Amino acid sequence: MTTGMAVLLGIIQGLTEFLPVSSSGHLVLAQSLMSGFSQPGLLFDTLLHLGTLFAVLLYFRERVKNLMLAFFGIFFQQHRITYYQNKNFLWGIVIASIPTAIIGLSLEKSAEHFFTTPSVVGYFLILTSLLLVFSDKMKPRGELTLPQSFVIGIVQGIAVIPGISRSGSTVAAGLFLGVKREDIAEFSFLMSVPAIFGAALLQVRHLETLPVEQLPAYGAGMLAAFISGLFAISFMVYFIKKANLKVFALYCLILGITAIIWM
Repeated sequence: MTTGMAVLLGIIQGLTEFLPVSSSGHLVLAQSLMSGFSQPGLLFDTLLHLGTLFAVLLYFRERVKNLMLAFFGIFFQQHRITYYQNKNFLWGIVIASIPTAIIGLSLEKSAEHFFTTPSVVGYFLILTSLLLVFSDKMKPRGELTLPQSFVIGIVQGIAVIPGISRSGSTVAAGLFLGVKREDIAEFSFLMSVPAIFGAALLQVRHLETLPVEQLPAYGAGMLAAFISGLFAISFMVYFIKKANLKVFALYCLILGITAIIWM
């Protein structure tokens, strides 16, 4: 894999991770068109996801800081106020991460198979399109609850399958459950942090098989994913709040049909 390939894939990952169009699905389709592309396991894809994770941490740095203080507020009296202000959000992420981890581990092997089957990705992109269309019509009814967090965590676990957008499916699930748009937008992005970190740990075993000469390309891909991810987050937060997901639904539908017919 050349550095140019890595940067292009990093840009694709960063832009599509936070748009409801399936970043993993786009990586599968793009990699299938690149002659000579290969990676040990899903290591490169996972490192690109780490690049977007750093983008999340930087963009939501104030919220992340408050959540960290809330966590320590469980143990230290001086952070009690911050803890009570953020506890539902913090515990929501924890609870959502449980089914995500269980389902993600269960689907790990089958998901790797889907990463080599572009036509199957097409069908899941069409499914993502339908989720976006119907969820965009939902009206908010209240704050995010812990049971709702668990359900959204289940959806995030299933979204390990390429073609099912992680951000799109979790936002759609939240909208179906009546969660306010600004709450589900922030929750969807921040709940990706433990999920991506966990996926990275699973792929660490492939590091020893990575040729040293490929390290600059992998680093360049991560940097490209980080920079483009920062842009995509601010863009997506705006669209979720404005209830305007149909344009992404149409895009997923067209790309899904194209993948089924021509790939």
